[in-house]
This record gives sequence, C-alpha cells and structure tokens, in this order.
Amino acid sequence: MQFSWDINLSTIFMIGAAALGVIRFWILAEQKALAAEKRAQEAEDKADKAHEKIAILQASVNAHQITQAERLVSREVLREVEERLAKAIEKLGSQLQDLVKEFIKGNHGP
Repeated sequence: MQFSWDINLSTIFMIGAAALGVIRFWILAEQKALAAEKRAQEAEDKADKAHEKIAILQASVNAHQITQAERLVSREVLREVEERLAKAIEKLGSQLQDLVKEFIKGNHGP
C-alpha cells in the first residue's frame, strides 16, 4: 500500500465535515458554559436574597425573644410589687384594727 498526497473531493468533504464538527462542538460547549454561568449567577443571587431574609428573620426572632423576656421580667416585677402591696395592706389593716381597738378601749374604758 502506497501513501498518496493527492487531495480529491471526498478528502475535502471529510476535512470540512471534521472542521464543522469541531466548530459545532466548540459553539455548543460555549453556549452550555454561558448557560451554566448564567444559572450559577442566578443561584448566587437567590442565595444572597435568602441570606438577607435569614438575617431579617433572625433579627425578628431575636427582637421577639427580647420582648418576651421583657414581658416575663415585667410580670415577675409586677408579682413582687403585688406581694409587697398585699403585705403592706395587711399590715395597714392590722394597724387599723389595733387603732380601733385602742379607741374603743379608750372611750368605753374605766
């Protein structure tokens, strides 16, 4: 078998087809890469928005927890004040009873 450098019409078509195949592959690969890059950018944008929402929700939850803690503290303080007030009223009632007893003894006594 002898090699020949003769170029015929079928060789030109084969080279052209191979070149078109490579060009087509390159174009499709570039389009897919661009589409993937676009999807990646969209995903990154969505992730950024999600992180912003998470930060807002976290701040909201923290504010809610602080509000609940303040209400709990206020209720405890209110209970303490109520207890002190009740004790003061009882003491005042006892003193009033003692005063009334002394008054009664002083007016009706010997």
